[in-house]
Amino acid sequence: MANLRDLTRRDGTVRRPRIAFVLSGGGNLGAIQVGMLRALAERDVTPDVVLGCSIGALNGAAYAAEPGPGGVARLEDHWIHATDTVMPSSRIPSAVQLLRKGASLHSNDGLRGGVEQLLGSRRRFDDLALPFQCVAVDVDRAVERWFDEGELVPSILASAALPAVYPPVTIDGRRYVDGGVVDNVPIARAVELGCRTIYVLQLGPHGRPDVEIRRPLDGALLAYWVARNSRFARDLASLPARVEAVVLPPGERPDIRYDDFSRTEELIHQGYENSSRFLEARSDQLDDRRRTTELFAPIGRLVLSARSRAVRRAEQVAESPDGAIITGAELDEPTGEVAPVAPEDVSDTPPDARSDDVAPEGRPLSP
Repeated sequence: MANLRDLTRRDGTVRRPRIAFVLSGGGNLGAIQVGMLRALAERDVTPDVVLGCSIGALNGAAYAAEPGPGGVARLEDHWIHATDTVMPSSRIPSAVQLLRKGASLHSNDGLRGGVEQLLGSRRRFDDLALPFQCVAVDVDRAVERWFDEGELVPSILASAALPAVYPPVTIDGRRYVDGGVVDNVPIARAVELGCRTIYVLQLGPHGRPDVEIRRPLDGALLAYWVARNSRFARDLASLPARVEAVVLPPGERPDIRYDDFSRTEELIHQGYENSSRFLEARSDQLDDRRRTTELFAPIGRLVLSARSRAVRRAEQVAESPDGAIITGAELDEPTGEVAPVAPEDVSDTPPDARSDDVAPEGRPLSP
């Protein structure tokens, strides 16, 4: 049973997860995440929990079902050969499509079939090899909802129900739409679960509409995009002390339509090559174990003060195609200088006397 309650010590107490993979939304650019996962798998980086949003929910569930190079290869094959049924293209101009009657431009039948094919016999959260959660938005209550138990397919479809593109998904009488509306890169969830190292498989400022507003529809689309993508930088700037976010580099965003899957193999290669170079650089630097922030300059490691909230730097990372490593750290001196954080200070080993690591009386921690 793959859930967070399985992270049990020999003495019967339950520890919090230490390493998380966070997979953002991004539609057809989700192919980049496949390359990122391959780069991580080749370096034997395995998380305690996988968190996904939208297309990241599909990729994350597939990885959690079969973590490691074999499972990633299967996911890659699925992306290359099955994406033409996920989001059928249309020759009708977008503005005309949006004026048609109906809940969405497409049904989610193709997406459902693809998810079922990818998961095979694994149809429930408990069937996965790793704990997995995905986020959607409860339309009627206007709040995010995290799914971590029960049936997988409806939860993934809800997380990926991009408004206007796919219809809302009803689960237990409640309607849900794409989790990216409120939490497209859910690193705050990883922090909430107690993770100390968070690998962020984000896809950059994808889907940015034309900033020039020529008609009311342009303004509505731009406002939606801003609302969808604004939280990432804020969450990076709010990392608690000693929590590290490894933001993998998505590379430059190609100029393609949301329903164009013709460049899938190119995007997978882009995610793999960029992440491989990034992780190799990080590995060399961590092996040196030197106490200096200059050590991490080649890959843009930023130490953020939990008090100063260096939002501007976090915004740069959120928009950058190059990736970075960000560590939440308290200020060392009241002068405003940021204290260097050594690699061993952000390891998965909990500090001494960390009382929040064990549930009272040894009971399982609730996710």
